[in-house]
Amino acid sequence: MPRLHDRAIPVARAARWGLLAVLLAGCSSILDVNNPNNIAESSLTNPASADAQANGVVASVSRALSGISNVYAVTTDELDWIGSRDAYRELDQGGIGDYVNEYTDGAFPLVGEARYLGDATIARLAAFDAAGTLKNRGSLAKTYLYTAVMYASIPDMFDDFALSNKTTPAKPIGRANMSKLYDTAVGYLDKALTIATAINDATLKYQITAYRARVKHAKAVWAKITPTGQTPANPLVADAGAVADATAALALATGDAKFTLLNNVEANAGINIWYEVNARNENAIGHVYKNLIDPLTGAKDPTTAALVAQFIAFGSQSGTFTLTSHRELRLILAEAALASGNQAEFANQLNAVRAADNKPAWTGQIAALDMLKYERQAQLFLYRRRLADMFRFGQKAAEWTNTGNVPSTYSIPGLLFPIPNVERLANPCILNASAPGCQ
Repeated sequence: MPRLHDRAIPVARAARWGLLAVLLAGCSSILDVNNPNNIAESSLTNPASADAQANGVVASVSRALSGISNVYAVTTDELDWIGSRDAYRELDQGGIGDYVNEYTDGAFPLVGEARYLGDATIARLAAFDAAGTLKNRGSLAKTYLYTAVMYASIPDMFDDFALSNKTTPAKPIGRANMSKLYDTAVGYLDKALTIATAINDATLKYQITAYRARVKHAKAVWAKITPTGQTPANPLVADAGAVADATAALALATGDAKFTLLNNVEANAGINIWYEVNARNENAIGHVYKNLIDPLTGAKDPTTAALVAQFIAFGSQSGTFTLTSHRELRLILAEAALASGNQAEFANQLNAVRAADNKPAWTGQIAALDMLKYERQAQLFLYRRRLADMFRFGQKAAEWTNTGNVPSTYSIPGLLFPIPNVERLANPCILNASAPGCQ
């Protein structure tokens, strides 16, 4: 015979559920909440939403960069792992090829979101524009620009990628085809510039032209480190399109101009680069950058010191990404001049960069190539350029090691991040290109 409490418990539970049902039946409005922030996807077809949609793309790109910059910088010598998480230690040692690394895995969905959202928003805003219902054409130009930022950032950092469409999976495009993402970025920037010129937006014209120079240069750098496994005999890049755009952009703005992106407060603290360094102390400013010595003065480099101080001053919640700058444009021009044997123009462009921080001019004190390597390292801190430069210039971080079963930057120059586990689990085309819907 059952004990009393064996029967009483389910009876009492049933009584409680019955009472709850009565309460909910009489007070259904408790759960029937009209949240003005919940917007149906169908509302995105309203041209009045165009500006908000464009701003959403900018926010999504900033979230993606906030996450992926972490794993990228700690793999280089820009940040050092000093905390307790093995996944950061693995990256610090150059174990970039581990597709189950929790931080690569955590950042990837934001990258995929930004790429997809950018393309989807372009399609909607371009349709508004074609129909004559887009009131602010600058929103479309801005969407083209920031979607281009995401498209260019992907091959900068990843060995492979899949251009899936929301819940529709796509096959990975493969390392050999990743340069096509730079082409997509340039195509978007071309369209953005046409609009910015038509509406006479000087700021947008500078940002687009400057960033297009950076994308064209990045594609040429990518070719130097692809295929992986060897350091190029000639690491220098001289891309005519990058030179033309850099020259044009320098004429569009004065002073020490920069194209920056303010990270938004929605960034996940768990992968926010400022939080990880300035609050959680899982990573720290790299010892190389804390102690970078200018080869011409023998003193600490003031450029890097200022960039490091700015990063620390941002605190733990948010900061600013530099997407490109007058300084990077001049370094692109200096490199192209050096590649063509024009040392006078090399010195002219490089010394213009050094003069911005009152550093003495280079007049041949050290080899020109060594000067270029150094100034790119000093000027482009956290621009997400360092890893490709290390590969093409044959440099290794002191922490890099042969990580055994995990593909490593130490043993494979040119190696970038793989498609991580979160996408492999969700996308059947990653492991089986012949799966249904993957052809």
